[in-house]
Amino acid sequence: MAQSEKVVTDKDCIDTLLLIFNELSFIETCGDDDLRSIWIEIPRGSIEDYGDYEEFLEEEMVRNYEDFVELWEGDYHEASKWYEFSVLTYNKEHYFFVDSVLTFHVKVNEDVTNQAYYSKDLIGWVYEVVLGTLKSIKTDVAHYNEYVNNQLSFNRRFGKLFRKDFWSVFPEEGLTFQSNLTSEDISILESVVNQSIGPERDLVLKKMTAGDFFGFCRIGYIANGYFKGEGNNLSAVEMYKRKADGRDDGMTKLDLDSEEDFKDWMRHKMCGGHPWEICSGGNSTHISLYVQSTENGWKLVLAGSSCVRVLETVKMAIALYRNNLPFELRDAEEILRMITGIDYIGIVPKTILPRYCGSHFPPEDKIIDFMNLGFEETKEIVEKTIWYPIREIRIS
Repeated sequence: MAQSEKVVTDKDCIDTLLLIFNELSFIETCGDDDLRSIWIEIPRGSIEDYGDYEEFLEEEMVRNYEDFVELWEGDYHEASKWYEFSVLTYNKEHYFFVDSVLTFHVKVNEDVTNQAYYSKDLIGWVYEVVLGTLKSIKTDVAHYNEYVNNQLSFNRRFGKLFRKDFWSVFPEEGLTFQSNLTSEDISILESVVNQSIGPERDLVLKKMTAGDFFGFCRIGYIANGYFKGEGNNLSAVEMYKRKADGRDDGMTKLDLDSEEDFKDWMRHKMCGGHPWEICSGGNSTHISLYVQSTENGWKLVLAGSSCVRVLETVKMAIALYRNNLPFELRDAEEILRMITGIDYIGIVPKTILPRYCGSHFPPEDKIIDFMNLGFEETKEIVEKTIWYPIREIRIS
């Protein structure tokens, strides 16, 4: 309810939230807008808090007390839960976040309507929990930081997992690459990497037509076996229409053999189209083959590093290379390391969607693949993961 009705209008609730805000003022800010954050720990309580065993038994929800305990621990399997509580000020308004989700919003300068969406008990409980945590921080901030670093749930942390260690827990994941690529394929991929990142790259195509582009796409489609049997006899344009995003900005209507048509289209094509998305997918799971205009001609850039599509991208790259076509493979080094199992998978907290998380990790780790904990083998994954230090709370 709190996160659905974010703006707090009840005067008593506003006063309590402002007290919380003021109490947090001694915490050192991080980032912009005077952002302050602390970790709070909430015990799950006793089994008596969960429910009445006799009632569960009478309603045939459990057969015995052991079932009752198992049900309780299944619903609340952690002895305590951790939450990141944050506050910030922007434009003289106060914002309160739980796990980076806006939960309360106080507009100090607006008239109070006394239309309460919240239980005062809820706001009061938040107040007591935050004050209890702040008392621990004031008493011994070093001990508080040490306790958080030792006790914070792993599903709240950032870490990196060596991919071969991941494969040791889930061998079928490694077999996806190993059973589909030969040692010769890997050797060719290494050559693709060298031409993509080498200092003396000459990846220019002197001419380009729409027909040329669709022909390049066809090479990648055939390499992946998208069209079986007679499907391989489809024209390159028809293959593109069946596999691509569909928003081609009219490229499929161009004269396939006209360089001038293609040049003119490149100058005037709409920005909202997706003509280069040659294999449709989600924001991070599609495959693209970009055409870029250069001083001396045209450049092809193949992109698609999502772990669920990277095998297709690699097969396209190998096929283009075997056809002696100059092109750049985006994230080439990272893709080679992923395919051979020597990269790291970034572990992100459960509150973060594992997409586009590169900014959370050191650039030198070159992490482009991310995951949350949550597998049945979580214990093994945790033991094999290198965990980054938790950001320490500092007193200003």
